[in-house]
Amino acid sequence: MRVLNEKFSTYSHLISDERIAPHLPETALLNESSFYEYVNKYYQVYLRPCHDYKISILVTSLDDEHFQIESGSLCEIIQGKTKVYQFIENNLLDGKRFIIQQAFPGLTLEENQFDIRVYAVKTSSKWTITEKIARITPDGYSITDEVKGIFPLSTVRPASSINSIYHGAFTQLGELALLIAEKLEEKYPTCKFVMMDFFIDLLGKPWLNQIRYRFSDGKWDWYQVLRGEKDLFPYLPETYPYHERVLQNYLEEYKSCIIKPNLSQWGIGIAVITLLEDQSFQIHSERSKVPVNDFHEVLEKIHERYTSKKAYHIQEKIPLATINDCPFDVRVMVQRKNVNSEWVVTGKITRTAANGFIVTNVAKSLSTVEDALEASKINLKNIDSLLWEIDQLGLLIARQLEKVYPDACLWGMDIGVDQSGKPWFIEANLVPDVSIFRYLSDKTMLNRIKEYLREARKKSDDQ
Repeated sequence: MRVLNEKFSTYSHLISDERIAPHLPETALLNESSFYEYVNKYYQVYLRPCHDYKISILVTSLDDEHFQIESGSLCEIIQGKTKVYQFIENNLLDGKRFIIQQAFPGLTLEENQFDIRVYAVKTSSKWTITEKIARITPDGYSITDEVKGIFPLSTVRPASSINSIYHGAFTQLGELALLIAEKLEEKYPTCKFVMMDFFIDLLGKPWLNQIRYRFSDGKWDWYQVLRGEKDLFPYLPETYPYHERVLQNYLEEYKSCIIKPNLSQWGIGIAVITLLEDQSFQIHSERSKVPVNDFHEVLEKIHERYTSKKAYHIQEKIPLATINDCPFDVRVMVQRKNVNSEWVVTGKITRTAANGFIVTNVAKSLSTVEDALEASKINLKNIDSLLWEIDQLGLLIARQLEKVYPDACLWGMDIGVDQSGKPWFIEANLVPDVSIFRYLSDKTMLNRIKEYLREARKKSDDQ
């Protein structure tokens, strides 16, 4: 889905709703005149590119003549409004169109700036809030473009002096976010996924800071879209952006959890962190099992090897069923012949992980689901019932992901089955490997998958 993100146009549309308008900072297109007007009127102003997310500039009036400019790690103090504007134009705008916005002192956590990100997903005829998270800046940063901590909003504990203010704002956020999502849909009818960032001012009033409604391919965004369908809740492992505090909570609750890169393929960069009975730890990646004595050392090793290089999320570890102590999962092929036809499960195959591996991307064997279930230690009363549930889960996921991938005609769903026989969603792949079905002696599923692929390509070529 590609939606034009023009911040001033979006602002102009939202401000027409009298319920939303009081929560929008005053905004104008940036030019020399509007810059002088805003810095004369407000103690702080934001400058943001009209078509980008990653660059923000904060200008703070220290007194009538001195101004502090912050952007990323940059922090400059310049004297005189004219010189400030010239510096910004020559060094930071990079030829792009910007808006200028009112800014204001906000509530802090642990003396750090923070905002609240709210995820909303369109489900059938209505919008649903799937998650609210607090994002905290590194020490010394005033802009949440840089984030040192991401926490479930329910775990954030503000200072007691602002506790009532904070919780008063929290109760408003859900309703306000839904109003904004519904209003955005008027302008962008294909929009089914929205992230909204809010600041809370010192009086406890929420202000809309940023909107992002371009879906990314990150696993965290996928997880939010799937959480928009309540029937999928029982099949989704608890998942959150990686943070030290979240890791500690997961280990306390589950004893073992998985960290995964937000953008990755083929199981690269995945590790299992386990709290052992003697209160030591183990980091298991590929065949390597590294013993670790204390939690501080765990954090250091994770940062050094994994999270310093890319964004990660953390997930409860599902105790997958095994064959000869090796876990297996089910690759479910879900296809349709064109964007107007129904989704169909065209094939299922199990992949058993190689000895010592935690993921099935490195598989030592491929087999039919029926054969794998019979070889496993799962005590099933009815295999047909589980196979039907796996099919229905794959179809439900495809229908939900269709909201952000309306042109997709093929998904490879990875479904895990735990030791009690319950299916769990692991991952969805837009470009799954079809060749693995060649290893089955019965070519019925392979032929059906190819038939659907030919039909989908034919329809695409005709269009």
